[in-house]
Amino acid sequence: MADYERMYALLCGAIDQVIDPLERIPLAWPEAAVLRQALQEAEECYLRTTPYAENREGGRVIRWHIDALPEDGNAE
Repeated sequence: MADYERMYALLCGAIDQVIDPLERIPLAWPEAAVLRQALQEAEECYLRTTPYAENREGGRVIRWHIDALPEDGNAE
């Protein structure tokens, strides 16, 4: 089963490590801004979401519950 919390931590950690150096390169500013925005949105989503597991015949099912919608009301 996928460990989404670990995947989130690995990916966000890697993005966080490269954003600052990218922001020092003027031609990379637009791409760095995209990464920074995605990182902030991922952090907000992670903080608003609660995973829970259900034991079912044949294995476990992980479900995600959105605790609060973003300010714009869009669940995506």
